[in-house]
Amino acid sequence: MKKTFSLILMLGLMLTAASPAFAAEKADENTLLFRNNTAILLDASGSMAKRIDGVSKYNMAKDEIIRFADQIKSTSQVRMTVFGSEGNNKNSGKVQSCEAIRGVYGLQKFDRQSFLNSLNGIGPTGWTPIAKALEDAKASFNGVHKFGFKSVYLLTDGEETCGGDPIKTAKELRKHHIKVNVIGFDFKEGFNGQLHAIAGAGGGKYYEAHSQKDMNRIFTMEARSLAE
Repeated sequence: MKKTFSLILMLGLMLTAASPAFAAEKADENTLLFRNNTAILLDASGSMAKRIDGVSKYNMAKDEIIRFADQIKSTSQVRMTVFGSEGNNKNSGKVQSCEAIRGVYGLQKFDRQSFLNSLNGIGPTGWTPIAKALEDAKASFNGVHKFGFKSVYLLTDGEETCGGDPIKTAKELRKHHIKVNVIGFDFKEGFNGQLHAIAGAGGGKYYEAHSQKDMNRIFTMEARSLAE
């Protein structure tokens, strides 16, 4: 009798563990290990190929993003998206470039080597589809536990060039409790341009960066903020 009861109990536990509800519950538990969920959007438009002190703006930004992701790995899941990295920055390549939103690293725990591998072979090429990149970030948070803090870090050197409305899109993200922060790197319009307005609409902060040192300072400050 005892053996029969034990077998029934074990079978019941196995069926529970295999059920979709149990799997969803475990997924929520895993998500709760990270109180932050961070999507990073990197501009790969042609202007990011410009060199400062012999290094392209794109590579400078990429290096600081990797450092930032490493800094927040204990408290945050990370997602990496590169936009505008296909086609070219002429009219002949605009359509392809404006559709190029590449989620190269899905929302997950940061693994340095996998993160580095995800960025291999990508360089600055085309136009600047900021609105679509923000829409993609919003969709990437679907399924994230409702209590998780969600934030976006948009790093770009220019405004939208693909006809989208990133200010309107940022407002939509804010309605879904997603904060949009913007780093304008070597951006000439400063606090008077569209990028500042995107951050304002998204309930986040706008930062000006004129060098790699500036980006390092900004990301270090934000990493500390996420750890609080």
